Amino acid sequence: MALVTLSEILKDAEKNHYAVGMFDIHNLEMASAAVDAAEEERSPIILALAEVHAGSVRQLQNLADVAVFCGRRAKVPVAVHYDHGQSIPYILQVLHRGFTSVMLDGSAWPYRENVEKTREAVRLAKAFGASVEGEIGHVGGSEGEVCGEDNSCYTDPEEAKAFCEETQVDALAVAIGTVHGNYRKAPCLDLPRLEKIHAMVETPLVLHGGSGLSEEDFRNCIRCGISKINIYTEVVQSAEKALRTDCMKGGGYLDILRTTTNEMRGTIAEKLRLFGSAGRA
Repeated sequence: MALVTLSEILKDAEKNHYAVGMFDIHNLEMASAAVDAAEEERSPIILALAEVHAGSVRQLQNLADVAVFCGRRAKVPVAVHYDHGQSIPYILQVLHRGFTSVMLDGSAWPYRENVEKTREAVRLAKAFGASVEGEIGHVGGSEGEVCGEDNSCYTDPEEAKAFCEETQVDALAVAIGTVHGNYRKAPCLDLPRLEKIHAMVETPLVLHGGSGLSEEDFRNCIRCGISKINIYTEVVQSAEKALRTDCMKGGGYLDILRTTTNEMRGTIAEKLRLFGSAGRA
């Protein structure tokens, strides 16, 4: 099946009130695990490469080629997405290599700078027929930090509306209390804020920092308007657990690869069912 854009893959999710899972990949095993899970569950899926995981131009090119290769061979709709991009030259690299979606993450920049640079990303992506995800508000980082008591880094609904109108992005990442990586304490999601954003913004909404949320959290977020959910840490942790078990058993290299890939596939399949995308392909 041909690759699809982020806009295309989220259109049905938005209409039918489910979410499409996005899974970051580092290598062929992770990409294979994600595509195999999607095919087993007959689910659309988003393969992603995060800019932070591409330490050099060569590594970026190699991982981009892996993601596009696996996506093109899939029997289900696959969008190939560049996650948390901040470098226009890197964004151009992946667009030239066949990515169907890119994220320009200007969430830590001043609002006007975020708008202008996101507009540039939209202009470039449009030339390739690709989609763009932007972000307003700031999701906490890998150490689990969250906003202060004033919730100043949460997404402001009025600002989200203005941002979407000014940039014409195809998807909007919002900050409502999730964090990237592990949570230090149970998350407290601002669902009323999410509902208000969804009511004011026609653009499909994205939840970053999905690993560690409860099943109820996910269902509530989808009910309140989330159409795309990003998962990374939980998939990696499932592979790490399997790796430690196989090493203790004295498993060989190929045994370890098979075991870790199967564990990641199972974790991804579980999320696809939970998000309601299973059977939608």
